[in-house]
Amino acid sequence: MSINYKKVKQIIKDQNGNEKEIYYARACQRQRVKLDKLAERIASYCTLSSVDVKSVLIALTDTIPDYLLDNKSVELGDLGTISLHFTSESTESEDEVTWRSIKDMRVQFRAGKRIKKQLKQVNFKLVEE
Repeated sequence: MSINYKKVKQIIKDQNGNEKEIYYARACQRQRVKLDKLAERIASYCTLSSVDVKSVLIALTDTIPDYLLDNKSVELGDLGTISLHFTSESTESEDEVTWRSIKDMRVQFRAGKRIKKQLKQVNFKLVEE
């Protein structure tokens, strides 16, 4: 297996306002795996039917937000941890920091050790477009 990438050009301005071209690699040609397909694959590894697995996955997606909104991180074993993170505006005094200071909230996934170890074995393939 390999991760496809392409070369991307971006034009940026330096400190003097001069334009400069830079290049970097970006993942491309990713395909989505839908819940049904995921359930079928998981069912092939165990004694549950794909319908049973799908029911559990749907219950998981319904349950995780409840825990996140209860100020908890959700640890999913070797898979990793899901938690809420936010950014806020800075203020000049401690008293000015309120819930209104919070501007952006995101769900973050941190992969577990097993996944991180597997990802170290990655191969990359350049895709010409």
